[in-house]
Amino acid sequence: MTDPIDPAAGPRRLNWWLSLLSALAGGLLLDVAGPGLAWWPLAFPAAALILLAVWQQRPAWGLLTGAVAGLAFWGPHISWLTLYLGLVPWAGLTAVMTAWFALQGFLIALATRGLARVRWLQPRSSALLAAQAVAASGLWLLREGVQSTWPYGGFAWGRLAHTQANGWFAESVSWLGFAGLSGVVALIAALAAGIVCAPRRLPDRVRHWRLGVAGVGVATLLLLALVPAAPLQQDGTLRVAAIQGNSKSGIFDDRESGDVYRDHAEGTERLLDELEAAGESVDLIVWPENSAEFDLPGNTLRDFEIAGLAKRAGAPIVAGSILQDPDGSYTNSAVVWDATGATGARYDKRFPVPFAEYMPNREFFHLFAPDLVDLVQLEYQAGERPAVLDIETNAGAIAAGLAICFDITFDEQAEAMVDGGAQLILAPTNNADFGRTDESAQQLQIARLRAIETGRALVNISTVGTSAVVAPTGAMLDELTPFTADALVAEVPLVSGKTPALQFGGALAGFWMLLGAACAMWGALAGYEPRRARKS
Repeated sequence: MTDPIDPAAGPRRLNWWLSLLSALAGGLLLDVAGPGLAWWPLAFPAAALILLAVWQQRPAWGLLTGAVAGLAFWGPHISWLTLYLGLVPWAGLTAVMTAWFALQGFLIALATRGLARVRWLQPRSSALLAAQAVAASGLWLLREGVQSTWPYGGFAWGRLAHTQANGWFAESVSWLGFAGLSGVVALIAALAAGIVCAPRRLPDRVRHWRLGVAGVGVATLLLLALVPAAPLQQDGTLRVAAIQGNSKSGIFDDRESGDVYRDHAEGTERLLDELEAAGESVDLIVWPENSAEFDLPGNTLRDFEIAGLAKRAGAPIVAGSILQDPDGSYTNSAVVWDATGATGARYDKRFPVPFAEYMPNREFFHLFAPDLVDLVQLEYQAGERPAVLDIETNAGAIAAGLAICFDITFDEQAEAMVDGGAQLILAPTNNADFGRTDESAQQLQIARLRAIETGRALVNISTVGTSAVVAPTGAMLDELTPFTADALVAEVPLVSGKTPALQFGGALAGFWMLLGAACAMWGALAGYEPRRARKS
């Protein structure tokens, strides 16, 4: 490392080979922190190693080491894309997400290096560390926010908060929100990186500041570990069931038309047999995404059969179906059936997946991978209907928030459901294309955090798993073994009101991002070196 005091040597930082190793190790550990291994405590050293790799480096080197960290993380984290579709989609998405990591590395290097050159911060190492940590964590949040919205609607996956779904800090997401929890993890990691790169020789009056900073970090983590989920008003309960048909519902599965529908209809019949034998009943039944296949309202026989099942159950059924509107466009939808047939209640998926449910810039991408592009035959439109359905049940009228598949990963969807008055969340999905990879476990962890953040019970039901009913505290009320035909049954609370996360989380995250960007600009101006000085 360079001499931390000699102004000509510049800010203290890892040498080139250690920074590359740190970036590589940090990216790999960050993947291990999430499902399937879910070793959540590793998220802290993982983020610290990634930040340490770029801390006070030249911006160009920060760009490179950021890319190394991004590739090390995203490559294994989304390897489930290769299961049926091969390397091209995986390589494309990995490249885009790695580019965001590279840009993050560039900006954090620029900010931390520049701030270390601010004259009035240098003798006050605690102030310098605070400024650098706020800048780095804010820029991390900014990267997560931008990658979740752009391009093509973004990919709201792989956030630091997601690693904490099974950890001690999960319930704090109801106070902080996803971005806030990510920010806290990044801030603790940034403080650790800043301490490692701090000057060794300090004035007597600040000699013990490192211990104080470490104490603040530990106290913050203890507080987050002890804080319970934010309480909300409960307006009753609902006994809900959900059917996992264990269907061959992937793109390349060998099946006949009607097989997926039949699996879920028969699964519902088996559940009703068991309930009737036990003298029990349910208030609502939920089927997964695509479970009723194409055009359920237009299929007279299936309409009759589902109405019959709803009548026998004494409960409405929410089923997934691909629908075509009069203008010829398609939507990935959820519709509600009761004993009389279709109720007219319908939700259309708001965040269709690019390159899977629609093909952006089809002609351009067809030049590079025509066979893969041609697999995407239908162009699903983004839904514009409300994210909340009013459903009549034996327990009274309820307001159910809907989030189909990847909808659950987007913060905007959570806000739309709660703003619409949702008392619980239904999250039907179809994970069959990803087999027994980590994808479904990763998605369930995101759904679990979403339940805590919104303060709502959540029903995550998949065609093949992973399926579970999650309480507002994150506790699993019922869950199923993947790739088995089975049903969930649980008594869930109906809740009203907003958690602090949804009241203030967006503003907190926005302010934090702006603060990080402002510190980066400050550091860029403070750290500007004329070309002649750089050469010398």
